[in-house]
This record gives sequence, C-alpha cells and structure tokens, in this order.
Amino acid sequence: MPLAVRSNPVYFGALGPDCPAREMALEGLVLTLVSLGMVASLVAFISVQQAIKYQLKPDELFSTTIVNSPLYYVAHVTETILLVSAGLVALMFTKWRTIERGYFLRFALFLGAALLMTARSFSFSELLSTKIADWSGPFPLFVSVLVFVGARRRNWAFLDATMVVMAVLFSVLTLVGMAGLRTFTRQEGVASLGVILNTLYWPASWVALRDYPQHSPTRRFRLGPLVIFGFGGLLTQTRLLFVMLFSSLIMYAYVQHRRKIPQATGWLVGIALTVWIGLFTAVFLKDTRGFEKVASVADAFSSRLSEDTRTGQLLSFEGSVQLHELVLGRGALATWNWGGTVWHGGTDVGYLTLLFYGGVPLLVTYVATHLKPCLIVFRKGQTSWQLTAAAIVFLWGIRMFSSSYPGLALEYYPILFCTGACISRDSSRQSRSSSQIHFTRWR
Repeated sequence: MPLAVRSNPVYFGALGPDCPAREMALEGLVLTLVSLGMVASLVAFISVQQAIKYQLKPDELFSTTIVNSPLYYVAHVTETILLVSAGLVALMFTKWRTIERGYFLRFALFLGAALLMTARSFSFSELLSTKIADWSGPFPLFVSVLVFVGARRRNWAFLDATMVVMAVLFSVLTLVGMAGLRTFTRQEGVASLGVILNTLYWPASWVALRDYPQHSPTRRFRLGPLVIFGFGGLLTQTRLLFVMLFSSLIMYAYVQHRRKIPQATGWLVGIALTVWIGLFTAVFLKDTRGFEKVASVADAFSSRLSEDTRTGQLLSFEGSVQLHELVLGRGALATWNWGGTVWHGGTDVGYLTLLFYGGVPLLVTYVATHLKPCLIVFRKGQTSWQLTAAAIVFLWGIRMFSSSYPGLALEYYPILFCTGACISRDSSRQSRSSSQIHFTRWR
C-alpha cells in the first residue's frame, strides 16, 4: 500500500496490495541475498586493497604476484554464490512482459557465448578447479543475471540506498587513503587509492545524476563524491580517471537538459567558485607543505599527459594473435605474448579483451545485453529513474574502451543493476511519474 511521506506516495516492494505472499517472500529472499553478497564483496575488496597496498613494490603500478589472504577467498566464494543465486532467483520469477521485448533471447545467446568460450578452453578437470572462478572464466559473465534484480522496479528503493551508502563509504575511504599518503608518488597513490577510486566512481556518478526534489537539501551535495574522486584521481596521476570524470560532467549536463532543469546559474557559480579557490590557494597557501605536495603531483601528472602506454601493447597483441582467432576467440584461459612475456590477462581495451576470450559471439551479445538497453532509454526520451541508470551504463560503455572488463567485483555490480533498470518495463508502476516515486530517505 502507498505510504505518504512528505506528501509524496512511496512504494516499498512487498507492501503492494497486488503482491501475493509468495512474491513478497521471493523479493525478500532476493534482496537478502544481494545484501549479504554485497557485504561479502566489500570484505573481499578490503582484503585485496590491503594486499595491493602492502605488496606492490616501489617501482610497480600493478603486479601479477599479489598474494591474497584466506579471508579473501572465503569472501569471494561467498560473494559469488550469494549474488549469482540472487540473480537466478530474480530471473526465474521475471515475467516476459515486464522487461524489454526480446531481451530474454539476447541474454540466452550471451550465456551461450560464455559457455562456448569456456568449452574452448577448459578441460573437465579444470571445470572442477578454482580456475572456474578466475576473472577471465565464465562466472564473471554469469553474474550478469543480476540485471534481473535491477529490472524489478520494486527493488529500486533498496538499490538506490545501496548506491548512496557505497558513495559515502568509498568517499570516506578515499579521504582516509589521501590522508595516509607520505611520498605522494604515483606508485603510492595507485597502491593506496587505485581500487578505491575505481569503485567510488560508479556510486558517485549515481549520486550526481539521480533526480532530486527541487528543494532537497542533499541536492546541494550531489557532486561531492565526484569532487573527492577528482582529487584522488590527481594523486594517482591517472588520465583515465579524469576522462571518466569529465564524461560524468558531460553526462550530468545532458541529463539535466533532458529533465528541463536550468543549468546556466549552477555552472557559472561552479566555475567562479573553482577560480576563487584556485586564486586563494595560489596567494595564501603557496608556501605551505600541502600546496607544495599538490603542485609537485600536478607537475608530474602534466609531464605524462602525452605519454603513450597503449601502442606497444597493441602492437604486441597484433603480432601474437591472428585476426581469424578473434572470430571465436581463444577461450577463457588463453594467453598471448606481450613483449616476450606469456601474458595470462587481456588487453587495456575491454572490447578487444572480449574478442580475445570469446570472439565475435561474446562481444556482440555483450553489447546487445549490457549496452544497447541504455541507448533505447535515451531514444525513448525517458526522464525518470531509468534515465539515471542509462547514463551510468553509457559511462561504462566509455570505460570499456580502456582497461575495464566484466568481473566479480564491487565496482561492477552497480553497472548490472543499472542495466536491469534500463530493460525494465514493469507495468505495476508505469502510471507513476518519477516525481511520485522519490526515494525520500535521501532528501
């Protein structure tokens, strides 16, 4: 039943009068599994982050020899079981009419491409080993069943709260990591902040792009997590993070335009405030230790803006992998020769990595099931909660042009939830506009 909160009706999943007891129980089970899975994923994340921070050598930005603790493996297995189970339960009880037409078929083809990739590489004994959960194995693709959790419109009060909690938590972790820096080198910044910033970006973008009531006090702070992300990106001297930051700001302007919200005053105030802070810092804080550290980081970052870190890898890939091998891919356990080293990972281009492992079938079905839905939302002129989700998925599509790949990781799950929101055609709330379904908890 609708609950009136500040004169707006708010619907909380299991309270609807048209929701049978069995459906209520299943929805509760799905959200419980998701909650526990996200907690397990957070434990695994913290374990990985600590391992990277303390095991990376001073001259390393990444390493293939990181040793994870037993806690990580327990948390990772728990996370995988819980989240895949949540997605499967949601899938089994999803009605055809409540999602985008033809999506079930495209998703089945995507799973088929993942199975083909697995069959081309795994032996029977390897299917029974821990390799089945490797980052290039089938489970990082099977976890895409989480889209059916996001496709359930009743789940979005919960999922919105999850995004906001993640934004706050990882903003705090970023600030703590920044405060703990000592040498302010790029290596230290990447080791201390890299994986935190990669995870912060998605909930931070959600908080910035989501719709707010006009007089909501939290609306004034919606860009806060992205600002923290930007400062962290400077300290890691990572160009990709700034590309994604600017992409978020462009998407923010687009979303606000679609919602017919005036922007000129906000942008002018933001620019003026940025200029004032810069001048104030340059005049009054120039001789402080903090200013000197930030200036040295900025100089080091500017010196590597034109550095080419991709061409050598792509040329090695071209020399090691034949074009015809990309038709069906080399399989989930494939390797290639990178500069004389047998490399077990993919490339720094996510789409090319999909081709390498699963070929054209995996690439095409991944785009059709994970990226195409956001374009459909844009085309239909949506301005509701689906527009925010579509913007997040579109940003993921941009990120895939760099070193990103589907995975069993805390940073990837928001993408799947948002993809689910894009395919939703849930008629149970279609008559309600976005202004009637505000998540008032965060007002």
